[in-house]
Amino acid sequence: FGMAKATWVHSTDLNISDLSSLLPPRLHPLAIERLEERDEFADETFPCLEDHSSDSTDNYLFGELAFPVFDPATTSVGTLSIRVVVNFDRMVTVLRPPEDLPPGITVPDLAYLPLQAVGMDTGAAMWLLLNRVADEIQKLVLETETRAEDVEYPLNHDREPPTDCRRQLAQLRNQFLQLGTIIRPTLSVVEEIIDDELDLTNEGQELFTRDTEIRLISVRNTLTHSLNQVTYWTENLRTMQDSLSDYLNREQTRSGNRLAAMASIMLLPTFLVGLYGMNIDSTYFPEFGWLNGYLLAWILIVVITVIQVVVFRRMGWLSRR
Repeated sequence: FGMAKATWVHSTDLNISDLSSLLPPRLHPLAIERLEERDEFADETFPCLEDHSSDSTDNYLFGELAFPVFDPATTSVGTLSIRVVVNFDRMVTVLRPPEDLPPGITVPDLAYLPLQAVGMDTGAAMWLLLNRVADEIQKLVLETETRAEDVEYPLNHDREPPTDCRRQLAQLRNQFLQLGTIIRPTLSVVEEIIDDELDLTNEGQELFTRDTEIRLISVRNTLTHSLNQVTYWTENLRTMQDSLSDYLNREQTRSGNRLAAMASIMLLPTFLVGLYGMNIDSTYFPEFGWLNGYLLAWILIVVITVIQVVVFRRMGWLSRR
């Protein structure tokens, strides 16, 4: 379709001058600055949507959404900013990838969304974009939840956790917190539209029709569910850290008991060997004259050792109970 007739125009590399014919004629300087700006990957994007209308002939909403991405190199969640300008005529979105974008992250392909918006009003196009962002958020939440469950299982079943379990717990907590900072303001934008706190009117018509608001309720439910999962796992990770500390304390106790058992097992046989190895008169040891005195010493050593091994095993000092 021709760009001049498009309901939704999406750009990743066009300059503001190339978009000037598609933007409202009196765009606020702050909006122009944000459309032209290219963030660094470490910069955090705060989702928002604001009414910049000055009069009835210059109505438009401006804001940005945070598209979440996972960086496998640092195991952290980052954001790519999608700037939005929308009025009754068209919606323009600009996604400028950071120049320092990590190699493991792919810029999302949103070009198919404007094709789906053909024939829709711009309010419905805004729903498509919010729905796409909410789906990506939910996807990352589920992936992070799966990684958390893999770490949780051995801790809840008294099995040996990964050697880097403490580091994994810290990374997971950081990921859930990062997702929470994306979800909450995005959910706030959706709720403002649903509650008619954020809208445009033109000759009695609203930018976000009731049909669009009903569709956004589904987006709100998705974001609310994702936020509940993030809140649950943020609290659960604290419990998992306590479980890890308890496990390490138990392992330290087991190691101490194991060393004490081994020392005790060796103590009595060593005593017998030392006793009969002393260089003294054999008349003090009548068993030296016995035919099976040597065998008796070995029997004592073996019997004492076996008894101690059995006792310590039952106590769980030599093995897991």
